[in-house]
Amino acid sequence: MILVSTGTSEYEFDRLFKILEKFCENGILNGKNLIVQLGNSKFQTNKFKCFSMLSNDEYNRLVDDSEFIISHAGTGSVVPALKKNKKIIVFPRLSEYNEHIDNHQLELANLFASKNYVLCAKNEKELEEAIKNIKNFKPNRYVSNNEKINKIILDFIEKI
Repeated sequence: MILVSTGTSEYEFDRLFKILEKFCENGILNGKNLIVQLGNSKFQTNKFKCFSMLSNDEYNRLVDDSEFIISHAGTGSVVPALKKNKKIIVFPRLSEYNEHIDNHQLELANLFASKNYVLCAKNEKELEEAIKNIKNFKPNRYVSNNEKINKIILDFIEKI
């Protein structure tokens, strides 16, 4: 099973959902094995299983049972999965698509990818490539670096 996690943002993430739908149509992904968190999106499809929100216990069970995870670049989604040694493809929400107010998720995605904790994809082509490479991806074991991440977040907040 492949879990797609998009967090609890009030912004929609239909760009990702449309790509996943296309991948199911083209055989890149098997929709029967895909479980997608839509969050606050109104997106509808019959290509894969969807849910809006789950309890923490239900969500953690899905993380545990997943072969790999495709996730937005929110630390609340990525870090817990990394702590469980899950393979993750991070697909950051981008401001130019009205998926977030700015591109802080891109900065976090690049940081996680630079440490070889995750694969990072920012568009359809990169996501397809990451999915094809996920089986051979050997992520580094996650080492918490809360101090540095907290500084990035605080620096970001101070700029607002």
